[in-house]
Amino acid sequence: MTKLNKKLSISISIVVVVVYIISIAINSMFIHRYYLHEKRNVLNNIENEIKHKDMNKLKSNIELIEEKSNTAIVYVTLDKNYKDKNSIDKINEDLLDAFWNKGLSLNKFWIEGSVLNDIDNKSINKIYNQGKTKYSLLVKFMKKDNYLFAISIPIEHSEETIGIVNRFNIIMGIFSVIIITILTFILSNRIIRPMEKLKLLSKDISELKFRTEAIKTNDEIEELAYSINIMSVKLEKAHNELNKRNENLKSFISDASHEMKTPIALIKAYAIGMKDGLDDGTYTDTIIEQAENMSNTINTLLYWAKYEKKEVSLCEVDLKERLLKNLKNYELLISKDNISVKCDIEDKNLIINSDKDSIDMVLNNLISNSIKYTSDNEIEINLFRDKDKIILSIKNGIDYDREDDIDNIWKPFYVLEKSRSKELSGTGLGLTIVKTILEENNFRYKVEIYDGKIEFYIIFILSHKNTTK
Repeated sequence: MTKLNKKLSISISIVVVVVYIISIAINSMFIHRYYLHEKRNVLNNIENEIKHKDMNKLKSNIELIEEKSNTAIVYVTLDKNYKDKNSIDKINEDLLDAFWNKGLSLNKFWIEGSVLNDIDNKSINKIYNQGKTKYSLLVKFMKKDNYLFAISIPIEHSEETIGIVNRFNIIMGIFSVIIITILTFILSNRIIRPMEKLKLLSKDISELKFRTEAIKTNDEIEELAYSINIMSVKLEKAHNELNKRNENLKSFISDASHEMKTPIALIKAYAIGMKDGLDDGTYTDTIIEQAENMSNTINTLLYWAKYEKKEVSLCEVDLKERLLKNLKNYELLISKDNISVKCDIEDKNLIINSDKDSIDMVLNNLISNSIKYTSDNEIEINLFRDKDKIILSIKNGIDYDREDDIDNIWKPFYVLEKSRSKELSGTGLGLTIVKTILEENNFRYKVEIYDGKIEFYIIFILSHKNTTK
């Protein structure tokens, strides 16, 4: 049982005990008074009824009123001297006889002269304790015409009954406290246990131990657990991606350093040779060439690093037009190397919404790579539309058969084999930039090696505007 469970159970038990004690005290103090109040209301109602009825009609209806209100109503005739002592005795005897006739044998009953003195102005209530019979008689005296009415109602002695009820309440209170404590423990477990699980889950997440917790309570706690689980999954994904990016960054820095180290070493070596007078006339050209290589690499790195922040201008780009234009840029090189280019381009609407410069960058890199690495002097290019997408395929022969290593082709500075064309020697970042551009534009891509050929696929998803043309 957790500390919170104990505190909650004890607090509720104390509240229940206090409420029971207060209810018993209120019961003892006020129930008897309330009982008398209700009895007086019954007599007051009968008084009002008697006041407003004709005497002859009233006499015939007295038994009906008594039966309805569980009272006894008697009356005696008052003479002119009803306030004299002798008359008072006579009135008392007559009232006792009348009650006797109603079946009430009263041990203690007497009307005093003071009551008769005030009876002309108001009705008088009196309580007569009947001693061992364990009840009292509440009597209302009132005068109507020359009659004195005594309206009586029995009052049971409630002290003993109230005491028994109070003792019963105490026993039931103790029993209720036990039951409520047990129920509180069960219900608080239903609340506290999930909260304990969520506390441990939050602690694990703060320590980068990402996990989820299955909590079914069908209330706000379950909704909170669901939100924390989603947060944990997303944090784990973001954490893994961050770790992957850090690893990639380390690998990139290592590769970039290696790529820069070679031209720097060459520049240094040839510079020393020039200083020592060993220049045969080619040292300056070599230094300039290596500096150009470094400049190209740095410019490409800057383009790649800034691409995500680049302000692109979206417009309608005709893929057929851009593909043919980029192919034309390599006509001389294709002709020089006797490369056969087979193009199968559908004569359909092949327009997408994208950035023209980015698309040119993608096409230029893929075409230059196919020329650079073709092993059979053949390049096959297919561009066609399939419902809501346009598919570009560029295929060329390659002296490489390790399919398990093909995914590394997108990494910076990674090459499958040395280029066969010095004119097209690059920085090793072309496909990395292609990958970045395609992913930023949500275009799908794939590369496969089979039957001695390498094939690149790009799937351009069309917008609704393009698909309706």
